[in-house]
Amino acid sequence: MSSRILFLDDSGKPDANHASNAVVIAGFSLPSTQVATLSRRVLGAKAKFHPSRGHPASWEVKAADFIKPNPWNRRKNRDFAQELVRIVASLGGTAYSVTIDKSKMIHSMTLAQTTPLMLQALIEHFEAECRHHSETGLIVADWSSHHADQHASRCVASYVASRRLDLHPSVYYASSMATEAIQVADLFAGTRRRIAEGDANLTELGRLLDRTTSLPAGSGTITFRGHPHRNRIQLF
Repeated sequence: MSSRILFLDDSGKPDANHASNAVVIAGFSLPSTQVATLSRRVLGAKAKFHPSRGHPASWEVKAADFIKPNPWNRRKNRDFAQELVRIVASLGGTAYSVTIDKSKMIHSMTLAQTTPLMLQALIEHFEAECRHHSETGLIVADWSSHHADQHASRCVASYVASRRLDLHPSVYYASSMATEAIQVADLFAGTRRRIAEGDANLTELGRLLDRTTSLPAGSGTITFRGHPHRNRIQLF
């Protein structure tokens, strides 16, 4: 079987003292055969829209540099963000996100509690996409800390194995500086979080992400839990 990779990053923290009002894990899936092409095209977009920043492989796309109000006022930043979404869509990708509205948490939560819940929600819908395309899925995320990454990987392994899903029973980790796909996931995660927090400037970019899916309209794809496939998930 061919394979499909889900690249992920996060934005926001569940801690009540953190400035964020939402917690998001987001990114995109892509056939593994298209990952090298994605990297080349992202590097090309960086060189085209931001030539003054030097060699495109020498700097990292960080959401805050593009989607906060002041940077977003610059046309080249808006065009660049839309180009990244277009690249993912053109290569048969699907933009995914799962969001927690912190105001709806009924008790305090930590990343150790929210991360497994959010990854399980993403896995449910990613697995349905993989099944539709007869692909084996695997997850690659931006590394954070050894303990947190181990915890997330163990939770995914348990979830996948207990349900006999055709996914790699682990989470693999990559450096965002060295991996263009993780940089794109960072931009998607930051965008989803700011939209959840009420940033109307990013509404159209959010709509583009909603429409970025490899599944044809009316496919009727259902998850193993019996839910219609979605690429934007509101956990609570």
